[in-house]
Amino acid sequence: WQKGAFMTIDRPYGRLFDFLHHNIGSTHVVHHLNHQIPHYHAKLATQSIQKAYPDLYLYDPTPVWKALMRVSAKCIAVTKQDGMWVYRGQNPEKKVA
Repeated sequence: WQKGAFMTIDRPYGRLFDFLHHNIGSTHVVHHLNHQIPHYHAKLATQSIQKAYPDLYLYDPTPVWKALMRVSAKCIAVTKQDGMWVYRGQNPEKKVA
């Protein structure tokens, strides 16, 4: 469960979106680690997670619209196989049984 939570990525969403959505894009990792942290403590909690787990915490400075275009154009995480969408994992060449 924690491993999956650390697979989420914080990224900048722009000042207006961050204001309107209480910084959920730039504090998303903390939200997945503990959803009970209130939004008004999320920035401090994110800083604490960055310091405590520097090898696990993920931040991508790519603006959200650029990241969305990149992912939608070059998705490498899933592939259609036998009529189903399956996760390819670390080895994109591996066929899922």
